[in-house]
Amino acid sequence: MSGGDYQHIHPAVRAIADLDDAARIERIKVGMWIEYPSVARALAVLQETFEQPPRDRMENVLLIGESGMGKTMLVAKFERANAGRDDVVTGVRRRPVVVVLMPPEPSPGEFFNRLLTTLGAPLQRHWNARTERQHEVAAAILRAIGTRVLVIDEINSLLAGTPRQQRLFLQLLRFLSNDLRMALVCAGVPEARRALMSDAQLRSRFCDIELPLWRADADLQAFINRMVTGLPLRRPSPVDSPKVRRLLVDRSGGITIGICRAIERAAIAAIRSGQEMIDQASLEDDAVWRRMTPATSFTAVRGRSAVASMR
Repeated sequence: MSGGDYQHIHPAVRAIADLDDAARIERIKVGMWIEYPSVARALAVLQETFEQPPRDRMENVLLIGESGMGKTMLVAKFERANAGRDDVVTGVRRRPVVVVLMPPEPSPGEFFNRLLTTLGAPLQRHWNARTERQHEVAAAILRAIGTRVLVIDEINSLLAGTPRQQRLFLQLLRFLSNDLRMALVCAGVPEARRALMSDAQLRSRFCDIELPLWRADADLQAFINRMVTGLPLRRPSPVDSPKVRRLLVDRSGGITIGICRAIERAAIAAIRSGQEMIDQASLEDDAVWRRMTPATSFTAVRGRSAVASMR
């Protein structure tokens, strides 16, 4: 089957639909960015945070969502959207947004080691330095590269520390925000809210925005439709139905990565079998859910419990 006009898929994908099976499967494995309402709202809040002028009391953001909901991808898109240009005069690479992964141990020393590595500092010189010296070096680099927002991903690692470690790290966050006069964005699972908001001063400086679990509603159908039109399948896929939405939510636990991987695997199977389209039966195949169902089911239950406890 080839040479079709493929009106059922996005114009940018139509040329790919005429490629051989291996090329089309490789295209599917690359994945795609699909914006949907809760992501659009989160990006808008992050952009507002980025655009605020430096001041003594910066407004910060706590981005929360279950594992697999796309927080890291969203943060990466935010970083790309605000990428800086190299300063041709000084030779400095501008980095208006810096993303650092929270270390497993929530100590200031481990955090600054991770931050200095992210910034490309000669870590050997600062590995055994006092925390105050590490802070000075990191602050100097952040100012030099024009950083306006510091993103700390996986902030929920804070929960692995002792109460004393948590208090010290929360003090560090306050100090960073005050000293650098830049906004902080912390991303993590819902439980991170409890730890971060336990500090009265931080609680008044952070707003939180959530990527909620999917429900079998119109927003999910729009997401499915956009994803399917981005797949180089040669036949239309009949997936616009309440049964398909409910199937995807039930099997994935409402987790974005589970929904995406199931659809991608069903599309790859459709190419290999010659079916060239996804339907309810192909999404019911246990093979498309391999190694996903137990983890996502656990996450969904934990997520619903966390939501219920906050009401």
